[in-house]
Amino acid sequence: MAFELGLVFSPKLDLALGVLSLIAVSGMGFFFYWEVLRPYAAKTRPGQMDPPEEGDTYEIVVPESTRYYKFSVGQVYGDIPTLCKSIQDDHLVFVLKKGKDTEDYDILINRSGPAIMKPPRMQHFAKMESQEKLESHEIIGQTASFRISDKIIKDRMTQYFEIGITSNFFMNKLGKERMRFVFSVQKIHPGLATRSRDKKGLYSFGKERSSEED
Repeated sequence: MAFELGLVFSPKLDLALGVLSLIAVSGMGFFFYWEVLRPYAAKTRPGQMDPPEEGDTYEIVVPESTRYYKFSVGQVYGDIPTLCKSIQDDHLVFVLKKGKDTEDYDILINRSGPAIMKPPRMQHFAKMESQEKLESHEIIGQTASFRISDKIIKDRMTQYFEIGITSNFFMNKLGKERMRFVFSVQKIHPGLATRSRDKKGLYSFGKERSSEED
């Protein structure tokens, strides 16, 4: 009986349970920070952030521990916070859905605001539906482009952020072939007027006047 109780109340078992509990609590804390506190902090402190610039890139490799990954473009929070008055939060949301045991992905694109898109190998932009879908093989070495703003006039935008997504394969440290997604800020037209920054830290589209015009 004493031997059995020793197994049940083993210090090693207590230590293992304590470590597992710590990992679980840490994971929940990180999730709460990433999904709740981080977006809230971004909303309340955009004045401390800088807007993105043309040419900025963001490389994403979906962790092997999950089959879903979300990448968003918004006004004051998300993976690309534009800090632009004409852009909505979650204006574009890309959901990367990994195939089971493969490096094939479905890419679901949801929009919350006006957007037009140009799929790979297409010459012209067209108005987006509320949800579009791409397959990862379509953008290997090719780029799908998306323009977002506050309005569309005859399937065109006069001012916009242009976001691109492409992909490529690479070998990780374990010698396994993985897919890398690359998001980029391709264009900001006609630019952000830095002098238009309001008390909330948001900018309007526009070109800066030269010092001579001032």
